[in-house]
Amino acid sequence: MLDNFLALHSGIWTANRLYQPKAHCRPSGHTVIDEKLDGGWPESGVVELQLPCFGIGELRLILPAVVSALKDSELTVFAAPPGELNPIALCQAGLDLEKVIILDASIASSLWCVEQALKSGCCRSAVLWGDALSVTQARRLQLAATENDCLLFMITHQKSVQGLPISCRLSVIPDEVGLKVTVVKRRGLPVEPFHVPLEPVFHSFSLAEKAKKSEVITLESLQLADTSNVVPLFR
Repeated sequence: MLDNFLALHSGIWTANRLYQPKAHCRPSGHTVIDEKLDGGWPESGVVELQLPCFGIGELRLILPAVVSALKDSELTVFAAPPGELNPIALCQAGLDLEKVIILDASIASSLWCVEQALKSGCCRSAVLWGDALSVTQARRLQLAATENDCLLFMITHQKSVQGLPISCRLSVIPDEVGLKVTVVKRRGLPVEPFHVPLEPVFHSFSLAEKAKKSEVITLESLQLADTSNVVPLFR
């Protein structure tokens, strides 16, 4: 009798029900993230990345998803970046600069502009740097993003209020292999902290070794073996 009653009310969860991950996720471009987060980033909503400081590789972490989303949208927004974004590096990452808007404004103005971009329906991804969100700010951005199928990456170096109405929250710190990620909040089962490997931006080479091979040091003798990813994202 009780089992029949519970079966009629899908909103009541019982312990014998196994967790079913969301079917729709956005691939992150990083194998380990896709494995740990059941397919990648949430399809829409706000993903908060809490950092000890800006510029530790957060853009390299999220750019694959931003590039993928831009293929199906008219624009993407980078709001209040902590430094000047390098257009050459953005091109190297695969972004169409004609579809990129960079907002250099105050946090309050940036929040309003990002919310309008999310509501426009022509933006499937956005990135916002700033202080910790308030509950009201998080609710407005989460609602605008989920209703318009957009994913907003909120990057902050301050801890936000616990229990914010957002889709996902990660704590990210640099380590010797790339980034150490701790999942603070997500829809689904808890996840142990994990590492996301990132290739070094500049390929290492020894000036002394080059000098040994040639008495005259030229630009050719110091040429990097691979220059596919040598442009820093910030300048």
